[in-house]
Amino acid sequence: MATHDTKLGIGYESGMFYHAPAGTSLPTYPTETLAAAWKEVGDVSGDGITLTLDKSTENLRNWANKIKRVIVSEHTETVQAPIMDTTEETLTTMLGEDAVSTTTATTGHGNLVTASLSQDNLPEEEAFLFIMKDEDDCIAIGCEKGQITAMENVTFAPGASITWTPTITALEDGWQLIMDDGQTTS
Repeated sequence: MATHDTKLGIGYESGMFYHAPAGTSLPTYPTETLAAAWKEVGDVSGDGITLTLDKSTENLRNWANKIKRVIVSEHTETVQAPIMDTTEETLTTMLGEDAVSTTTATTGHGNLVTASLSQDNLPEEEAFLFIMKDEDDCIAIGCEKGQITAMENVTFAPGASITWTPTITALEDGWQLIMDDGQTTS
């Protein structure tokens, strides 16, 4: 069994990106069977995900204008994730349940998915989870309460996947990293 201090952020074999209702507990171990509430959103592209931990600070100065303490005045934790699948689940996650409707297949057409791309509101708060594996090492990054707060431009072009790249902002407890080095006892 190999374990490495230098980890690769390689997506798990299938379904690297999941969502669930807000407040759904994150797994204890990255490789455990997920609770039924977790639904696969789609595959993350080869660009992987980007975690941003943005902190703004404020200097507290004394009367002599010397810095006596630095405090965090604001912090934002986001993940950007390029999703290369375009499915009903992907669209519902990116745009919100109210923006997507489906008409079941008939003899004249398959399932029809219609998505409203003009949205005045953000999608509902949800739990989000990304799972990565590097040989025996596994890493999960998730938040029990987050919200999609931005979406990059989507390009429709021959020879390239349609990629939906949301920015997911963690709310309340922030993003959690869960790591298992795969080394078990005998």
